[in-house]
Amino acid sequence: MSDFRTTFLHCRIRVGDLDKSVRFYTDVFGFKELRRSTSPAGNQLCFLELPGNTTKLELAHSPDFGAIEFPEDIFHFAFDTPDLDAFRKKWEPEGVEFWPEDGPVNGHFYFISDPDGYEIEVLKA
Repeated sequence: MSDFRTTFLHCRIRVGDLDKSVRFYTDVFGFKELRRSTSPAGNQLCFLELPGNTTKLELAHSPDFGAIEFPEDIFHFAFDTPDLDAFRKKWEPEGVEFWPEDGPVNGHFYFISDPDGYEIEVLKA
């Protein structure tokens, strides 16, 4: 085993509308926008950070991307919240869809989707 360690810095996801995705992650989960830039390939980038966490979320948009497609039930993010009911009561009226609709799985988590359909697991902390 090596005597060095690595740090997980960021994860990039493709988005269809950069501003809409930034609003979703800042409003719903409390991310802070750190910076925007353009990649060497011409993609519009935005780095987000969740206070208290060091790993960043990098959103990437390009009009040349085409449809964003990924297999269902393969990729997702997970976030915790101290109160699942309060989280749902706050965001469901804003149009965030929760599943399963009849309540959290085993009382512990829901799934929601971001504006591009990425699955997000919301867990009871």
